[in-house]
Amino acid sequence: MTPRPSPVRRLAALRGASRRLAAAGLLLAAAACAGGGESDSPEPGLGDDLRPGVVLPGLDRIAREGAGRLTGKRVGLITNHTGRTREGESAARVLLDAGVEVRVLFAPEHGPAGSTAAGEAVSDATDPGTGLPVASLYGSARAPRPDDLAGLDALVFDIQDIGVRFYTYISTLRLSLEAALAADLEYWVLDRPNPNRGDRVEGPMLDLEFRSFVGTDRLPLLHGMTVGELARLFAARAGGSVEVVPVAGWSADGDWTGTGLPWRPPSPNIPRLHTALVYAGFGLFEGVSLSEGRGTESPFELVGGPAMDSGLWLAALDGRRGLPGIEITPARFSPRSLPAAPRPRFLGKPLEGLAIEVTDLDAFRPVRAALTVIAAARSLRPEEVVFRRSGDRYWLDLLLGTDRIRRGLERGVEVAALLDREQPGVRRFLEERRPYLLYPRG
Repeated sequence: MTPRPSPVRRLAALRGASRRLAAAGLLLAAAACAGGGESDSPEPGLGDDLRPGVVLPGLDRIAREGAGRLTGKRVGLITNHTGRTREGESAARVLLDAGVEVRVLFAPEHGPAGSTAAGEAVSDATDPGTGLPVASLYGSARAPRPDDLAGLDALVFDIQDIGVRFYTYISTLRLSLEAALAADLEYWVLDRPNPNRGDRVEGPMLDLEFRSFVGTDRLPLLHGMTVGELARLFAARAGGSVEVVPVAGWSADGDWTGTGLPWRPPSPNIPRLHTALVYAGFGLFEGVSLSEGRGTESPFELVGGPAMDSGLWLAALDGRRGLPGIEITPARFSPRSLPAAPRPRFLGKPLEGLAIEVTDLDAFRPVRAALTVIAAARSLRPEEVVFRRSGDRYWLDLLLGTDRIRRGLERGVEVAALLDREQPGVRRFLEERRPYLLYPRG
C-alpha cells in the first residue's frame, strides 16, 4: 500500500505567503506577555485558505504556516495522543517537519497514548513514531526536572483539555510553565477549543488552602478558558510571560460540534463529547460513596449505588431547583473491570441509579445539577451516602476547591443557596481573566 503523504507535505503548497508572514512573526500576533491588554480574536493570517466555519487549532496553523519564531529552537514538547492535526498528524512530527528541534516529549496523566487508567503512574518511554525519549509528568515527578530542561530553549504544550478545573491536564500546564519560568525558558501553547465553551462559568472558586493536583489554582470549577488563555493567566500570576498560537476561526460561545474537529477521547473515561459535558459536575460523585459510572460504557453519565432506589431518587428530585438543561431517567447497571477502569467501585454489584443526558447546553449548570442530585441521595440514604476521605481531607473538598459546600450540605442548606454565595468570587474572577482572553464571547 502506498503510504499516505504527510498532511504537512500535502499542505506545503498552501503555505506561501502565510509562511513568510509567520517567519516575520505575524503568526504570533496574539502571543502575549503577562499583563498584556485585552485581546480580540486574533486574525488567522491564512487568507483565502480559511473558509468560514473552519476551525484550526494552533498545531494546524503551524502545519500550514510554518513555525515562525519557534523554528530552530530546541524544545521539549508536552503532549499526548490529542496533540494532532485535524488530519491526524502528531504534534511532534509537525514541529519536526516545520524545522523545530524537538528533543524530548513529556507525557501527562494517562500517558502518551491516553490509555493509562486514572491515577495510575505513567512510566518514561520512547515515542515509536519519532524515537524521541518520553519523560513522565505523572510519576515520581509532576513537573519537568532541571535535568529534563538542560539544553532546551523552550517548552511547548499541545494537549486537548475539557475546561474543568479538576481535570489534571491544566495542573500539568501550570507546573510545567512554572518550571520553564524558573529555568528561564520560553513557554509556548498551541491552543485548542474548550469543549465546555468559553461562555459557561460556574463556581465555586478554589481556596488556595485546598490547592492540589486536582485543583491547580484560583479558578472556578467550570472556568470557561482555553489552555492558551489559562497559560496567560497563570504566567501573569507568576510574573512571567508565554507565547500562544491561537485557534483560528473559533468563537468561545460556539459548541464543539460546530468546529468540525474529530473527538479524540482525551482520557479513557471521557469517551464522548457528552461525557466531557456532564463530567464538569457529575465528576463530583467521586467524592461520595456512590458509583460515578466508571466500569461502564457511560462513565459520569450513570450514577448509582447498591442502596439506592431509582424511583425514590427521582421523586426526591421533583421540584428541586438546579436541573435545567438535562433529562434524568432511571437506570440499572453493574460496574465491571474495563481497561479504562480496572478496579471500579462496586465491581460486579447490581446498582440502581440515574442516567444523565444533556438536552440544552445553554441552560445546563453541571455543578448545581450534580450537587442537587447528591443532596437528594443523601436525603434518602444519609447513612449510606457519605463523603469519602482522602487522607486527612475530604475528596469532595479537593474537587470543589473548598469545604464550604460540603459543610453546607451536611447542615441541609439548599444547593442553590450554597452556590449563590459563591457568586461574588466568580464575578471577581471574570474581571481578573478579562485581559487574558483571546476569543470573542457573546
